[in-house]
Amino acid sequence: MIKMNKTLLNTVTFLLLMIFSACAGAEYGSKTADSSMPFDRTIQPTEGRLPNLALPAIQNFSLSNGLEVKLVEHHELPLVDIRLVIKSGSFVDPAGKAGTASFTADMLDEGTTTRDAFEIADAKDYVGARLGSGSGWDGSFVTLSTLKKHLNTSMEIFADISLNPTFPTKDMEKIRERRLTRILQRKDRPITLAALAFAELVYGDSHPYGTPINGTEESMKSITQSDLKNYYSTYYKSNNATLIVVGDVTESEMLPILEKHFGSWESGMIPETMNYDVPEISETAFYLVDKPDAAQSYLYFGHNSISRASEDYINSVVLNMILGGQFSARLNLNLREDKGYTYGARTSFSARKSGGSFSARASVKTDVTDSSIVEFLYELRRIRSEHVTLEELEHAKKSIVQRLPLTFETPSQIAGIIGSQLLNDLPDDYYSTYGEKIQAVTMQDVMATAQKLIDPEHMTLVISGDIAQVKEGIESLNEGSVNIVGGETMPE
Repeated sequence: MIKMNKTLLNTVTFLLLMIFSACAGAEYGSKTADSSMPFDRTIQPTEGRLPNLALPAIQNFSLSNGLEVKLVEHHELPLVDIRLVIKSGSFVDPAGKAGTASFTADMLDEGTTTRDAFEIADAKDYVGARLGSGSGWDGSFVTLSTLKKHLNTSMEIFADISLNPTFPTKDMEKIRERRLTRILQRKDRPITLAALAFAELVYGDSHPYGTPINGTEESMKSITQSDLKNYYSTYYKSNNATLIVVGDVTESEMLPILEKHFGSWESGMIPETMNYDVPEISETAFYLVDKPDAAQSYLYFGHNSISRASEDYINSVVLNMILGGQFSARLNLNLREDKGYTYGARTSFSARKSGGSFSARASVKTDVTDSSIVEFLYELRRIRSEHVTLEELEHAKKSIVQRLPLTFETPSQIAGIIGSQLLNDLPDDYYSTYGEKIQAVTMQDVMATAQKLIDPEHMTLVISGDIAQVKEGIESLNEGSVNIVGGETMPE
């Protein structure tokens, strides 16, 4: 009876609150709404003023073993984010063992000299901490997010998986099966097939960028426990790493904690990173990846391009925003808004430490594959031959600058940006002048950069779709040779 009365009371209370809220809302609406001035949705809202971005100061210091630390005080919430950045990633995977770096990172929390995977999970869950690990092309990382009051306990777990992994065989096979499943799944996704084919065709199978960062089915099956241990012992060294700390702490608070857990981490000789040649594209050519009965074709066009530290990078950001970097960009307005060929068309410069790529992409209806290619090439050529309008230029620059503060909101975001700067050899104050540099880009800069970085006449054009329906139409365009590629990425 008591339980029923409590339930009835809660229900009545909830209903009364709903009624009160509705009445309050109606009263507020009656005071503020002006029915004589209807809102005109055909008029685009005016752009606001550019925000003033006050970037946090980065404090630099080192532990007794030389391990570098970058700290940012962020006292809004009692949280601390820590990121251990290893300055080696998938770019230095052993030959024939693509995926070694990411596999190594995946295994860090699967067992240490004092804990197994379940004990690690229980320990972090007990204090509500979040641990993560992974690897990109140019670096690997271990992350921790914790409440400040649990910092000491969380740091002990974080240091344990970072410094004492054992790569247990049983857990390794479990992770291997999971990774192989993901590799097999990508064969069913036209988007992924096109991206993989594009990478290998542009860079070649001997270049690290030409193979998937998570490896292939063949390489994943060949990686041994010794491979993981060798990668870890070679690259996870104090002189090849930096600790990034962002949160409700100061240098004086963190120094003894970091010294306790990382101060005795040994340094070592790090192998010199190899340089790789990128094959030249002699002429534009099409490469078709067959997905029978596909309702759409996925287009992935482009070529190799600049590194993140390139002097052309700032100009390329503005250029890309105008061409295909946002909904109102030229490519999307043409293919989606005007022609109705796609839900979205985009371009990007994927700038990494050792170079990158330019790409233009879209999923289009199968029966307009050839027509979509015509519009892609039209926009790529137009951006090189005609100056963008002043309106396009100013809108793009404002869009870039106005979005910038959103990337510095949380400790995790700040730590990630500092890590990216570190891996790309960018200075600590890089973003202090970023907005000014974006604002300084001119129409002439955009055209000159387009002419330098986008070349439709020497481009790799990958189409993943139903070859039987699209091949003839593509050939009739006479824009380049048409080739068939099969399997995961290999030409037939």
